[in-house]
Amino acid sequence: MVNFLRKVIWTVPDFTVDRYRARLADLHDHIRRHGPFVAHAQRILVRAHKPAR
Repeated sequence: MVNFLRKVIWTVPDFTVDRYRARLADLHDHIRRHGPFVAHAQRILVRAHKPAR
């Protein structure tokens, strides 16, 4: 999770391990108790061009 959040910075723009340490520990505990979690994301591609004159 940490590697993902460091690479995909727009997911949590202010992410640092220190800032989210407690939440990361909660997530770790949840995974240990309940197994893996599934996350879904939507992506949209916007293609734009300058109109011809």
